[in-house]
Formats: sequence, structure tokens, C-alpha cells
Amino acid sequence: MVVKITKLNHSGVGMSTINEKVVFIPKTIPGDIVDIEIKKEHKNYIEAIPVTYKELSRNREPIPCPYYQECGGCQLMGLPYQEQLNYKKEKVINILKRYANLTINPKIIASSPYQYRNKITLQVKNGQIGLYTQNSNDLISINNCLLVSDEINSIIKLIEEKLNLQDINQIIIREANNQLMVQFLGNILEEELIKNLSSQVASIYLNEKHIIGQKNITETLDKYQFLISPASFFQVNHNQTINLYNQVKEYLGPNNKKILDLYCGTGTIGIYVSEYCEQVTGIELNPSSVKDAKHNIKLNNLTNIKIKQGDVGKILQAQNTYDAIIVDPPRSGLDKRTRKTLLKIKSPKLIYISCNPITLARDLNELQSLYNLEDITLFDMFPNTYHVECVMWLCLKK
Repeated sequence: MVVKITKLNHSGVGMSTINEKVVFIPKTIPGDIVDIEIKKEHKNYIEAIPVTYKELSRNREPIPCPYYQECGGCQLMGLPYQEQLNYKKEKVINILKRYANLTINPKIIASSPYQYRNKITLQVKNGQIGLYTQNSNDLISINNCLLVSDEINSIIKLIEEKLNLQDINQIIIREANNQLMVQFLGNILEEELIKNLSSQVASIYLNEKHIIGQKNITETLDKYQFLISPASFFQVNHNQTINLYNQVKEYLGPNNKKILDLYCGTGTIGIYVSEYCEQVTGIELNPSSVKDAKHNIKLNNLTNIKIKQGDVGKILQAQNTYDAIIVDPPRSGLDKRTRKTLLKIKSPKLIYISCNPITLARDLNELQSLYNLEDITLFDMFPNTYHVECVMWLCLKK
């Protein structure tokens, strides 16, 4: 059956119609005419895959990645980069209008479309290294990913050539300041890792055990240093992280007394904005992240930041006062208790960083009872994918 792709859904999947029923076809862009195979028909929609591209969209660019059609990592490759940015901007505009009744016209900050990732997680099956295919745990073997640096790709090739990976399940490679950290999950002789990799990487871990080199590598954001351990969460797009944090500082403004940093992770945002306030208090659930945050505070010789370990929704106190509150929750957004407590605190300024426009819109529906939206900036942290990061500046209504 031949259909024409009319638009993309919020997950970057091409859409068409058959007998007035919506059809979702991955790896297509608006304007493509494709012969499809129906995989599953539901009551209100159909799932299909492209079999033959009868006619390519006039907007389509050549796809440089040989794994694109099978790999589940990228959804928008083939769509010109400016069109990717337009798609992400329109997606956020439509979601916030539909679900939060907000009319916005945000700016979006572009990134380099390739070689922007400082981390890759590779799956291993039967000694083959690769990534999962679209919507499955089937492996596609790769030795090069266009989203990471040449240095990371060189290590992937070296690992494939030199190591016996039959009992390895996963390999995580991280890069910071031209240093590489490699973590292997599974079983392999330590001597084999030392012999083949010790001269090429700064740090090697086998499961949780440090094998050789440095225990941590160090990332630099502006004038601040951050330790990265295997368990650390850290943004994967270095340049865009700096852009995003600078936007947070701009919205925050200088001369604050007390700032609250919720879901603070390893303390990166709190540290980055610390010069704009007298005291930062961070709250983070993950004990490993809290440990890293305290290391990072010490590393940067800061005395005006303290970190509390615990569930934000449970330990956030309504009676405390702050000049500004920064929230950077997971994709699930703010829980109900946290939203209610924020409305009780009534901080003059609330800066909301979101990786999920849908849960952002849900939270804004409640926060708008006391807050006005002053500005919003979008950041393309993950080019060639459907993901987009939003930074919102909310001010307490007069």
C-alpha cells in the first residue's frame, strides 16, 4: 500500500492516513511517498514500516549514516537541520498551546548536528558491539557513530579488534577534556583490558571495579570543573550545556540571597550559578549523585552551596523562602506534592528546565495559578532526534 507522509508526530515518526485512520511510519519525513507494510492495526491508528520509498521528499537530504534505517538512535536524520529546528519549535508551541493554553514564540538555540555526544552506551551480544534497532532489543552491529567524536569511534574500533567480548553485555564510553573513560559490564579478564586499552584511555572500569588509570575524568564548563565517575549523570552535549546554563544565569540575574536547586544531580547548575547568589541549596534523590555533587563543590572551592539527599516531593518545605527556585526534573516532570509545595513557597522567580514538553505543559497548568510566563528558550541538545530541551522563566504574579 502506497501512502504520502504529511507530517511528523511528537516522536519524529511520519504520519499518513488510510481510510481516515492515522498511520505511523518511522524513518520517513513529510513529502515522502512510500510503499508500506502494516505491522499492527489498532482501533484508532495503524503501525507500519516503509518497504520501498517510491518518491523522496524534496526536503530530504542524503543520509550519511549506513545504520540509520535499522538503528533506533536517530529519528530525524535526512530532514535538513533547519527543518529539524523548525519541527522542534513547532512541537513545543503546539503542545503548550493545546495542553497549557499558552501562546509562545520561543527562540531555539542550534547545535552542531554531528559529533556532539560525549557519551555512548553500546550493547554487546555474542561478541558483537552495536546499538538496538528501532523499538526492539535486536542488535545492529556498528563500529562508527556519527553523533560521537572521532576519539570515541577509534576506541570502539580498537575494542572490536583487540578484545574477546563474548561475556560482555554493555560498554559505556565517556569523554571529557580529551580524556576517555570506558566501563565494561559483564565478564572479561582484567589483564586483557590493561594490555589492550591502558595506553589509549584515561580510565577503565569492569562493572563497578576501577581497573587502571584515573578513577574519574574531569569536565570543564566555563570556569568550573566537574568530576565524572561511571555513575555520574552529566549532559552529553558539552557546548549546548554551557549555552543552556548561561541562559539559566541570564533568567536568574545577579544579587540573589537564597536559591533552591531541585533535582540537582551532581550539582552542575547550582555550581554554575553560585556566583549569582549568597546561598544555593540543592536537593537530589540519588546518593551517588549527591556524593559527586559534594566532590564538585569541593573541587571548585565553593562554600555557599549545600546539598540535601532525599526525595524532592517529601523533603521540600513550604515554610522556607527563596529568591529563586530552579527545577530540572526527570521526564516524568514534577510530582503533585512538589507542585503544591512550590505554590505554597511562592518564590518570586521559578526557572523550569524540561526535557519533556508534555509533562512541562501539565505542570504549567497548575503553576499558572500563581505564575506568569516571562520567557522561554529551546535548546537542541540532541540533533537528529525528536528530543528538545526547554528553559522557562516564570515570575510570581503581582
